[in-house]
Parts: sequence; structure tokens; C-alpha cells
Amino acid sequence: MIAELPLPPGKNGHQPDEDIPAASDPLDYVSVSRLKSFLGCRLRFYFEKVIGLPRPLSPSLHFGRAVHAGLQHYNLARWRAGDTSEPAVIAAYQKAFDNPEKGQEVTFDSADDKAELRAKGEPLLKAFLGTQLVAPDIKPEGVELKLRAELPALALPLLGVIDLVKADHCSVDYKTIAATPDLKLETWLHDLQLTAYTLLVEEATGERSPGNELVFLVKTKTPKAIVHAVPPPKQVQRDRFARLVETYATGVANEDYFPSPGQACAWCSYRSECSAWKGGAR
Repeated sequence: MIAELPLPPGKNGHQPDEDIPAASDPLDYVSVSRLKSFLGCRLRFYFEKVIGLPRPLSPSLHFGRAVHAGLQHYNLARWRAGDTSEPAVIAAYQKAFDNPEKGQEVTFDSADDKAELRAKGEPLLKAFLGTQLVAPDIKPEGVELKLRAELPALALPLLGVIDLVKADHCSVDYKTIAATPDLKLETWLHDLQLTAYTLLVEEATGERSPGNELVFLVKTKTPKAIVHAVPPPKQVQRDRFARLVETYATGVANEDYFPSPGQACAWCSYRSECSAWKGGAR
């Protein structure tokens, strides 16, 4: 069994690295969430991760968290020999949907939109449970596993919370998406995350990782679940990750924050703060 760090309590028990208190010292550790935010736009990183400006909870993010709560229930039940039945998993999803984490307000356009989105979770989870992708009788190595590692190659300690670690030490991450994924593109988009998980699991177990899995729960008219196996990162990926962590550490230490105008500005929650920015970190 992999030794894990204790998780702080949450309403549904889920505490991804995105939810670790944002306004803590950004040089205490680096997570995938922090690294990707910094690399995407340093000023957004400053607003979100350094000073912790509150932001509204989007319906899609809330939905993804609620589906994640259903999956978490299922995997914890496998781990603890609990109730892995379909009604129990659906109930965990509905409880999470009806009770947003930390009491956050979700920005639904209307009550009908909320009800329509809520109804999509049940068939999605049923599609996952109905596949041959799940093995309820096989006990996983860890569920919602929070790991921290201090690696010589990295400029900062690495912290991450992994959805599931299988008995063979393969890490699994769940993604809720609206359309059938382009697996080659998704592999690239999640390269940093999977590299980080590999480093954490290898440090915790002392064994070479067999690779990772991305599990997509697709909200198409007929919901479906797709498992994509990704081989362990090559040395070039591990070296690139280390260089990016070094870039993060140097940029944060120098408070080198500035905006990065682009398409991502269309859905950024900090546009008003960004437009008022005059330079500098304060």
C-alpha cells in the first residue's frame, strides 16, 4: 500500500490539487494545477493561486466534480469492500450535485438548465458502470491519493492528488467531456499531469511506473466511457517537466507576473482585474 498524506475533509471527500488552499505560499510546492496555470498566463496565476481571488463556480466544473464524487464512491467502495451498486454510485453523484463543495454558488442560467444538467449525470455513470472497464472485485492501491515528493531533479517539492492508483501502480485520471476525445491531442494536453503522477507514484513505491490511464466519460446523446492507456513518460518528458518546474520557481521567486492575451481570455474569470493591471505584482 502506498503511504499517503492525510486529506483535509471536503463535502464529498474529493480534494484535488486544484482545491488545495490557493493563497498559500506558491513556492512551498508545485502541483500540476499551479504549473499549468502559471504557464498559461502568469497574471491569472497570480490572481488565482497567489492572492486567491474568489471566482464563480461554472456549471460544467460543478457537474464534473459531482460525477467525480460518484466515481470516488465507487472506487472507495471497492477499496473498503463497500457498496459498489449502481444506486449507491448515483446517490453519491446526486448528493454532490445538490451540495456544491464549500457552499459555492453555481452560476446556472435557470432552474431548467440546472435540472437538465443534473439529469445527465445518471446515464453517464451508468454507461461507465455498464462497461467492461471496471473490475469491482479488484482492490485498488489507492483512491484520491495525495502524494508529495522531494525529487533531486525538481526545483520544488511536487504535490498531487491522484484519482485512482491500480494494484499494478498504474495511475488513473477521470475526465468528463462533451464530445468524443481526440486521444492523441488529449495525451499531449495532459502530458504534464501524467508525468507528475508517474514521478509521484514511482517515488512512493520505489518501482518503475507501468504507465497511466485517462478515462473519459463522454456526455454525448448516448453517453459512453473511453479508456486511453498512456505509456510511462520518456526521459525527454521527465527532463522537460523538470525545466518547466525550474521556470515556475524562478518566475514566482521574481514575482514575474504579466498577462498573456489570447483565446483563453474569452472564458477567464479575471478579465476585469487584468484590465486594471498596471504592471507589477501588487
